[in-house]
Amino acid sequence: SARQRSFVADAAHELRSPLTAIRPQLAVARAHPQQADWPQVSTDALADVERLSRLVDDLLVLARLEDGAVPPVEAVDLAHVADKIVARTVADVSLRREGDDEVIVRADVDAVQRVVANLVDNAVRYAATTVIVDVRDGAGGGAVVSVADDGPGIPAEQRDHVFERFTRLDHARSRDAGGAGLGLAIVRELVRSQGGEVSLEDNAPGLRAVVRLPETPTRGDG
Repeated sequence: SARQRSFVADAAHELRSPLTAIRPQLAVARAHPQQADWPQVSTDALADVERLSRLVDDLLVLARLEDGAVPPVEAVDLAHVADKIVARTVADVSLRREGDDEVIVRADVDAVQRVVANLVDNAVRYAATTVIVDVRDGAGGGAVVSVADDGPGIPAEQRDHVFERFTRLDHARSRDAGGAGLGLAIVRELVRSQGGEVSLEDNAPGLRAVVRLPETPTRGDG
């Protein structure tokens, strides 16, 4: 289909970018080994390899979602998931968790872990000083997870657009730290696979991503 061809073309472009950055740097260093700053060469090459690794992982997740397979669900404590992700995330800004101590839903644990991790990574990338991860029981059952930052935010008219694959914005929010514009696309697909919904709201200043999950995925236990 046209959509699949477009996706393959976009993916190939994203994969080519870090490779294009690595190749000339290594070629120059190899041609002039005595003049090369090898610690810097290795640092830059490693950063590009890590970018490639993240992109490949993201593409594999999207491929599995396109397959339409329904993974098994189990009881998941979203508060515990958020606590673990906050604890392991390296950030130059204040990162803290708020909300309830225990929030149980039935879900695909891998899906909800990636959702929270992607939202936290995105928020940390753009925050000025603070990221707050809030996990609470939903008013009508299920759970609400929000990740808020105090960065440049996203204009209201562009918030739906950023859930599309390979989307980057033209304003301050688009400054790139190695992302390929797949993080929020994956979040939306994974949240939908769990019967939930995700939206972006103004945090004044910054952005708040809000995920609402049902007690049990509407697609069933697989």
